[in-house]
Amino acid sequence: MEDLKNKRICECGEKTIQEAIEIFKNTELPYKKAKKLVTGCNKTCCRKALMSLFNMVKFGQIDYEEISFLIDAANERLKD
Repeated sequence: MEDLKNKRICECGEKTIQEAIEIFKNTELPYKKAKKLVTGCNKTCCRKALMSLFNMVKFGQIDYEEISFLIDAANERLKD
């Protein structure tokens, strides 16, 4: 589980899943603006993972395995 928390959430930035969770917990911004705090960009490469994580934080239950799966799927799409 600790390894998943330290996984990089997006190729655009250097933030980990745990850092993204802390950012989402400590902001009242809507998803679109909070996403920029995590990635620093407007790209959609990590949209599914970040939006899912944002909603999980909002509702108080985080599934690290699902987030990891979404990150891996996004990274695979970028390689192709």
